[in-house]
Amino acid sequence: MSILNRGTLVAPLLLWCDPDREWLELLRAVAGVGDFELWAEPDAPELLIRDRFYHTPRTPRVVWLPRSRDEITWFKVFELSAEAVWTKSLLQALREYGVAIARDQEDELVSLLPAHAREWLDQPKETWRELTPGHAKGTLVNDRRMLQVLTGEAGEFEHLHDEDRFAIFARRATEDFGLPDPAGMSEDAWRAAATARLLCTEAAEANPLDPPLEGDRIIPPGLSRDRALGLLRDWQANIHGIPAFERLTLKADATTSLGYWARHLAAMPRSYSSRAVEETLFKQVAETLDRIEEVDTLAQELANRAQAFRDRSAGFWGRLAAQRIGWTHLAQLADAASLLIENVHVETTWKTLPNAIRWYTARGWQLDLAGETLFEEQPDLPAQLHRIRARLRRGYLRATDRIGAAFSELLAHKDSAGVAGSLWQSLPTAGEAVLAILQAGGKGGATPPTALIFLDACRFDLGQRLAELLNSGEPTRRAEVTAALAPIPSITSLGMPFALPALRDALRVRLSPDHKAFQVSATSFEGDLALAEGRRRWLTAKWNVKEFLSIADVLDGDRLKQLGKLPKLIVVHGDEFDTAGHEGQLQLTGANEHLERYARAIRRLREAGFSRVVVATDHGFFHWQPERDEIEETKPGGELLWSSRRALVGRDLTHATAVRLPVPQSDLVALIPRSVNAFRTYGGLGYFHGGALLQELIIPVLVAQWPTKATKVSVVLKPVGQIANLSPAVAVQAGIGTTTLFGPDDRQLARLVRVKVQDPGTGKLVFKHREPVTVDPGGEAVAVQLERVESPPSLPRGSPLTVLVFDADDEEILAREDITLKVDIDEW
Repeated sequence: MSILNRGTLVAPLLLWCDPDREWLELLRAVAGVGDFELWAEPDAPELLIRDRFYHTPRTPRVVWLPRSRDEITWFKVFELSAEAVWTKSLLQALREYGVAIARDQEDELVSLLPAHAREWLDQPKETWRELTPGHAKGTLVNDRRMLQVLTGEAGEFEHLHDEDRFAIFARRATEDFGLPDPAGMSEDAWRAAATARLLCTEAAEANPLDPPLEGDRIIPPGLSRDRALGLLRDWQANIHGIPAFERLTLKADATTSLGYWARHLAAMPRSYSSRAVEETLFKQVAETLDRIEEVDTLAQELANRAQAFRDRSAGFWGRLAAQRIGWTHLAQLADAASLLIENVHVETTWKTLPNAIRWYTARGWQLDLAGETLFEEQPDLPAQLHRIRARLRRGYLRATDRIGAAFSELLAHKDSAGVAGSLWQSLPTAGEAVLAILQAGGKGGATPPTALIFLDACRFDLGQRLAELLNSGEPTRRAEVTAALAPIPSITSLGMPFALPALRDALRVRLSPDHKAFQVSATSFEGDLALAEGRRRWLTAKWNVKEFLSIADVLDGDRLKQLGKLPKLIVVHGDEFDTAGHEGQLQLTGANEHLERYARAIRRLREAGFSRVVVATDHGFFHWQPERDEIEETKPGGELLWSSRRALVGRDLTHATAVRLPVPQSDLVALIPRSVNAFRTYGGLGYFHGGALLQELIIPVLVAQWPTKATKVSVVLKPVGQIANLSPAVAVQAGIGTTTLFGPDDRQLARLVRVKVQDPGTGKLVFKHREPVTVDPGGEAVAVQLERVESPPSLPRGSPLTVLVFDADDEEILAREDITLKVDIDEW
């Protein structure tokens, strides 16, 4: 530049001789910002350049010639008048600049220097001092670009050629990663061959004593193998690369013997990337387990292998693939079996009723959760697991009956009135637990706005699961569950009065004059608390409750907006568990959908300003279809006044097998069938309330509290750019400002979000995902696997799309990005 800026009478000329054409791109880059002309026409004849120069007015100019100074011919006349003639190679210039290039690395670096110099043109001299062949290659085609070439859409090879970097890419592929040489291969063929080498190398690395017989596809131990396996891990962790990995692995597996290798291994390999291996192993395991007819032996085998199943379910083909292998189902069966084995003799350790209750509230309730997973309908359950699950169901029912019988025996062990009296005093009623919570106030003594939710038939495990849904992603625990005692027998008309915030001594129980129903009265109140209307009147009189809502009212949102000034206490009722149970659906579908609905309603209440939510219930339940020998036929002695399949109520009742317990706050006694037995009655048993069971008597009381000024975490969408396949994935993450020096801010609330992709022109949905995901304050990015809607609009490649991230509870749009579709979508 100093030459071109000289103040001469004739504008200066710098003649640049570059026989190896290594300076051309650098000169073009500098000319774009410099105050001079660059003449650089690689294919122009030298005579034409001379003629043009002769007829063009002079201005500071660089004339680039692709030849050495000795080779100049027609332009020789102007060489003599040039201010300077540049003849140095790029290597010489860099050494003079101060870049130390070792002589033994010179040959490797020369071919990389032009592109590398263009990449580092703006870097300070200190950066150049680190120049090595490996560093230069990594700069020009870094690891991220290697992954892009492996996983991107068609045309990556062409882009590399256009950028004059294909040779560098090829060197990195072979020298740094041990992958096949892409020279002379098509892009698709190279990708499949590279994937096969990665899969075989992972198998050899994870199983060194028994590697696959794929010598030419196994990268030798060392730095190249380490880099290749790192590339494989990054590929599976990259949400945009997931569809390509799934597609290319299928192609690669077809060219290897990994499936055969897996079939003949003595133990499961510690590699998880090959689908052929995973399918082979899954089939072998399912066939082995299916041959075990004896339930206890089957459960033990499943429990022994539970961790291996969990590990494989956490791998790509168990967790991320669009077409998953059934390891997650097998892991769930193994977890259920583990609980059966863990509790095989648990009832023999109980000496008293509190022993049994402590076991149930600490971990015994997990058996009920396991039972739900065994009985609910799972359309995607692999066919190989149906008979295995059926045997575990038998084991679970047998265990429940055995545990229930032991609990019943404790209740009936000695004078039943004394035992029941002890039980009745050992735990609070749900109402007493709620009363203590309401009287305690909130932090700082102030009473926060509170929503009191009554759920009909909420078993203890359901309360625990609801708490976990509310705690998910939160920086601190928001919800806790304590145990309470349901009335005996467990009947809604008794259970709901004892769930009201009041001491049990304030209630009195009797039968109606016609003996068809229970009646419950309260001190200083005229009305029947066994009736819903009576309970509402009592809550209004005693607690000034004026608003009674259903779960549907809360989720609708309008009723909450109509409240105006926030009441101190509102009451919400939900009966989905009870309704679905009596219709026989709860056992088939499981409770997850209802629990998520309740969690969503609670979050709506929180957002409306109710910073404390209390959940109580009337009783538990149990799914059962009694066999004929489990139905009590013997008639009781004494004065029988009321009967159902769950209890017989009267005075001075006796029975050969049933447990005799007092009806709380009355002069009545109840006969309860032992364990899962039932009394003969008319009607179906789709949703069965058992006899003297822990599931019936021990019920949850949940309290969830949040800071008054809490706010939901902000959400950002990781850049998407484009969608190049029909099973795309995106990532969402908490925004900035969600953590403090000491960790996540407890005033920040986790947020449940959904993602959708739509056609901005018509607003039609193109992609969506099934379940909402939780974004944690300060948490890691969350991958969201999308799927095409059933009837998407027809869109050609290149169409614009919009990605929307919105709150799953209130539909608020949290983030958006306009992107491009890189694949054709046909609605048919």
